[in-house]
Amino acid sequence: VVRPLLGWSFGLTILLTSLFGNYIIILFLPLICLGRHLQWRQMMDRAISFWMFIPISFLELIFRVRIRVSGELIDPEEPAIVIMNHRTRLDWMYYWSALYQQNPWLITTSKISLKAQLKSLPGAGFGMAASQFIFLERNMELDMESFDQAIDYYTGMGKNYQLLLFPEGTDKSPWTTQKSAEYANKNGLRPLEHLLYPRVTGFHHLLTRMRRANYISHIYDITIGYPYDIVQSEVNLVVQGRSPREVHFHVEKIPIETVPKEKEELTKWLNELWQSKEARLSQFYSEERCSARLFDTSTGQGVWRSSHERPTNFIVKVFSFFFWLTVISVWTYHLTCIGPVQCGLAYFFVTSGIISYFYGGIDKFVYHKWKGSVKTTVV
Repeated sequence: VVRPLLGWSFGLTILLTSLFGNYIIILFLPLICLGRHLQWRQMMDRAISFWMFIPISFLELIFRVRIRVSGELIDPEEPAIVIMNHRTRLDWMYYWSALYQQNPWLITTSKISLKAQLKSLPGAGFGMAASQFIFLERNMELDMESFDQAIDYYTGMGKNYQLLLFPEGTDKSPWTTQKSAEYANKNGLRPLEHLLYPRVTGFHHLLTRMRRANYISHIYDITIGYPYDIVQSEVNLVVQGRSPREVHFHVEKIPIETVPKEKEELTKWLNELWQSKEARLSQFYSEERCSARLFDTSTGQGVWRSSHERPTNFIVKVFSFFFWLTVISVWTYHLTCIGPVQCGLAYFFVTSGIISYFYGGIDKFVYHKWKGSVKTTVV
């Protein structure tokens, strides 16, 4: 009985806080029209990362999900691609907790490529679009254009972001596992038990585009594993209140100079990388005792755990969580009795509707306005 209530509470909290966040985003949108685009970007990166404390804190403090990160530290000062296996539909959300354990500032410089359907999530989808996440349509022509626009915008802002990409293209399920096995059989590759074979076309295009823009120095390869239980989707989390007991991440840092440029060689390189990840996961899951399932670390690599995090990190997380709960409670109450707040909410719905209808989303609107300002400056 308790777990479903926690799940619904999580979903409602995410919805209300993201709606409030979207309300604030729209209120500051005129900055773009006033030519203060860089200030807008800086404000959005900080504000949206502050909202990320809600899922991070709820998962760790209420659901008691423990996070363990091992391997090498991700550098927030350099642009990079982060590639990770896609075991469940919620890997990207747990990834925020992993970043926070390594360095809290990483959640301000992280961008994610996601399925386009997630852009339609009530509340959260609008916020992720405002953060300039990349939404993929599974149409290579459209997705290549989205990659190009994103890198064009990131470099134009002069910001160093770490872009998370799931080369497998989708989460692991019985159907996708079968398709991966068919691909392996067709191409003479060893079948994978814990992974799906990656798709190289989008990865190759993104990597080439970032290289051309001199916007990449490393690739971070992350392996995600679930030592106790696997919760596959947001339905399991929100409706049933199920959450994994622990989520483990292992980070390997790969210099860009060692990564092939040609597509055929890159395909071979990526498949070999995935086979080494398969070996790591096979060793991980071969341990009969769940508590013994740990990713091995090499000399010089570190370990970060939410159960042993620095006191300041814990205090910030708890403060932010209760701050958000207080803000959303006050805001919800004021919606019932204060006219200007109600007008602000109406302004949000009207403006976001117009942006969605004419531009296809706030991410497209922001890019369009920035591109127009660049052309005007050049002229």
